[in-house]
Amino acid sequence: MDSLFQLRRLETRAVTVGTVGIGGDNPVRVQSMTTTNTNDIVATADQSERIVKAGGEIVRYTTQGTREAANAGLIREELRKRGIDVPVVADVHFLASAALTAAPVVDAVRINPGNFLGEVKKFDEKAADMSDEEWQDKIVSHLRPLIDICKEHKTALRLGVNHGSLSDRVMAKYGDTPQGMVASAIEYLDALERLEFHDVVISIKSSNARVMVETVRRLVAAMRERNITYPLHLGVTEAGSDAEGRVKSAAGIGALLADGIGDTIRVSLTEAPEAEIPVAQMLVRHFEDKGRKKTALTPCDTAAYTPFDYTRRNSTAIHAIGGSLPPVVITRTKASKSDFYLATDGRKFQKTDDTDSADYVCIRYQDLTDERLAELRKDTRSILLLQTLTSNPTAEYRAAILKLTAAGVMSPVILHYVAHFGTLTELQVKAAADLGLLFIDGLADGVYIESDTLKDEELSDFADLLLQSTRARMTRTEFISCPGCGRTLYDIQTTVQQIKQRMGHLAGLKIGVMGCIVNGIGEMADADYGYIGAGPGRISLYRGKELVERNIPESQAIEKLEFMIRNDGRWVEVVNK
Repeated sequence: MDSLFQLRRLETRAVTVGTVGIGGDNPVRVQSMTTTNTNDIVATADQSERIVKAGGEIVRYTTQGTREAANAGLIREELRKRGIDVPVVADVHFLASAALTAAPVVDAVRINPGNFLGEVKKFDEKAADMSDEEWQDKIVSHLRPLIDICKEHKTALRLGVNHGSLSDRVMAKYGDTPQGMVASAIEYLDALERLEFHDVVISIKSSNARVMVETVRRLVAAMRERNITYPLHLGVTEAGSDAEGRVKSAAGIGALLADGIGDTIRVSLTEAPEAEIPVAQMLVRHFEDKGRKKTALTPCDTAAYTPFDYTRRNSTAIHAIGGSLPPVVITRTKASKSDFYLATDGRKFQKTDDTDSADYVCIRYQDLTDERLAELRKDTRSILLLQTLTSNPTAEYRAAILKLTAAGVMSPVILHYVAHFGTLTELQVKAAADLGLLFIDGLADGVYIESDTLKDEELSDFADLLLQSTRARMTRTEFISCPGCGRTLYDIQTTVQQIKQRMGHLAGLKIGVMGCIVNGIGEMADADYGYIGAGPGRISLYRGKELVERNIPESQAIEKLEFMIRNDGRWVEVVNK
């Protein structure tokens, strides 16, 4: 991060993709990916047009084979005939020949370092014994034909690393970790530097927002060590649909945009791709507004901040808040589904069963003088209700908590966030973007959201989603579901809704619903159960990483998934209150 106290874009080199500039002085770009079969040129062009009309600036297509790769160029031509000059990107996994076919006819090619050398999770034995120099030579040799074409046709390259689809060589050295993801990106960046090719955009993604944020931060640090500054594409993969998808995406992407990191974004929702664009635009404009106001805070001691490793702030538990306890949700009324409500006397947080209470102290960053910090350090009873005054609440909250920590104040901290938004979607996107970083980094012990226009039930439900999305506290089923693409051979949007309706009450259980096996098995690696497309109308079911049911009819899959959960003793019946 360039600064913890002022929103300032990270300086990156500018890369041109078709008619669109990414990085440098360009605005943060928004993009999406089609879900149609890339072999259906008209349907894919139609969907691309809807994405563009919604405000999408770049469109990506799945190109799992050379036929699809060639068709990406035909779709591009069809769009030009319609007067639509949107840059198009070919998405390639495993098959280098597809990248070579696509490169002359599209504006950018996306490759995955985890599988571009053709390995399907299995190296030949010689690869494992190669030195780093020999391995680097192999990458350079494999990339060279593609880069020669890209140079000739002015085609950009997107280097896309995904959590869960790392090469066996990287896995053997680092495991499926943020360090491994960064190493996967860096070994390809080093190869591209040797090939003197710089029209590169990098993405490094995970379905876990905490992992995604840590990994991007590590990548930025690694690039700085090499004095390279490639633009970054941000996204939380398999974020899901509806409120869950919006909150998780905004929390993860927002945590990075809050520190000026990110040059283009995709909000991956299990919905029609054009539905992703307004959410992405809302995120971008939210941070553009903050940047224009140029609010800067007085710097404080940041030695306690650990952006590369999750560390829960050390606080003293007071009643049911702080310490090692999960963060709490506070609302204004008992009717809300929250842990505490704000008593009408304005002086106490009270538990909803009225059996416990605790005093609190309202505090702002600007109030934290040496004298005030000394008083708070001696206070062993109060919970701090942290408020903000500036247009950059993320930085202000963080700075205040770091200052409290540096001064040895152990009181629990509740974030008091005033939501000046008229709609629930704005809350889900803007508030998640402002608050996500604080829980991803383990800095806060709870959240109290106030609004004049939204209901307490809506605020409480959002707060639960925020904590779950940042893995701070699990209160419901977590659905890890991809948006679908041309590789998805079943109706994933409808299926996700059906599984949600049937299994959404299984608090703390993680269920992955994935379109295909390309990233599916890896991206849902920490899910308890997986539902993955295996072919037209066929599904495979997983318990963790264990394949339990292979290639079964889609009509039987949800029933079998429920049976598996019940048989494992993890099913909870719905209790009607």
